[in-house]
Amino acid sequence: MAIQTKAARAKHVATSATAMRILDAAKRILSEKGYSRLTLQAIEEESGEYRALVAYYFGSKQGLVEAIIDSLMDAEDEVLRRRLEEIEAPDERVRALIDEQRQISADWRGFRAFYELLPHIMRDDRLRDDLAASYAESRELDRQTLAAGRPVAADRDLDKLAALSVAIVEGLAVQYAADREHFDHEGTYGLWEDMVRAYLRGAPQA
Repeated sequence: MAIQTKAARAKHVATSATAMRILDAAKRILSEKGYSRLTLQAIEEESGEYRALVAYYFGSKQGLVEAIIDSLMDAEDEVLRRRLEEIEAPDERVRALIDEQRQISADWRGFRAFYELLPHIMRDDRLRDDLAASYAESRELDRQTLAAGRPVAADRDLDKLAALSVAIVEGLAVQYAADREHFDHEGTYGLWEDMVRAYLRGAPQA
């Protein structure tokens, strides 16, 4: 059974423990060994599942790669959405956004897997379009959250602030992954939160 659409693939994987084991195994291989080692044999050995099940759940290795991208990008936004549903106060929603960003960028293994895939994504039109759509969804989620916490700042710059918000996560993730011993991840996020709050108070020059 080939899973073709992003929505169908995500729904099918989410309801299958076997598919999740395959997906998690593939991400571990990417993170620890690199894209060149992401073979059906390696997935079978790492997951303990027959390689034929890759085709059953994902359609092909390409479909598995697409599912990995979905998992790395969309799952993060879904966690934040669920968290925001429980928070009404705008100021606390902004805090929740930045806290979630901090946790996401601390997942250096996940980002290492993503960056192993990135060159292949950029050379594939469909994967690139999927990635662009995921980024657009992330920017919109961040924009809505930041807009709720903005009593003064002009709406015209919120799209730009949301784009910076997404970029901050990945940029700090790379620096943290490169030097976890010395990079001040927590302190940098503290400064980012101060900058965002200063902007939302209507002081973009800050």
